[in-house]
Amino acid sequence: MVIKKSGLVITVLGILSVVLSVTYVSSCTKPLEDRPWSCNYVVCTNGGVCDSGKCACPVGFEGTDCSVKTVEKYYGHWTAHFKTIGSDSASQLGKDTVYPMELKASATYTTFFIYNFNNNKNYNNILCKVDSVRKDIFIFDSTMAQNMFYDQYRIKGGWGVMYRSDSIAGRIWTRSVNRSFNWQNDTFDYYLLHKK
Repeated sequence: MVIKKSGLVITVLGILSVVLSVTYVSSCTKPLEDRPWSCNYVVCTNGGVCDSGKCACPVGFEGTDCSVKTVEKYYGHWTAHFKTIGSDSASQLGKDTVYPMELKASATYTTFFIYNFNNNKNYNNILCKVDSVRKDIFIFDSTMAQNMFYDQYRIKGGWGVMYRSDSIAGRIWTRSVNRSFNWQNDTFDYYLLHKK
């Protein structure tokens, strides 16, 4: 009886080792393309690098294969809505302004230009830079269009957030010479709606 039990134990252990070996070997020989973390057959463009089966895109690019320029979603014609929320001039507080604006390509993948800023056809090439971490956020550059300097109009700072692909909201601070020839500081909340 002892011999039969030990034979049964040996048989069970043998079968178990065969089953586990087959399971282990089959999992090791599983095709790489079936593994979700595999970078086989993943093509990342524009300097993107595959990480765990997905492209990690460099600043200025996005998409599953890094082929989309981040700033392209900003290009086009917009309707600008500005509301004065702070001003050295009490008469300007609460003032609403609506005008057309255009966002155009610049020389880099992380910046774009605003044209017709403040409803002035000469206020062009207002540079905006997309954030390197949050690609839906941009800031206004302090370098202004030359015509703004002649008109004594400055953008002191500002930012914007892209919501979906059809609206932007943000805040901007300006300094300009008013009709009394005094410097006036203004703060605007704004939103832009993309024209289709």
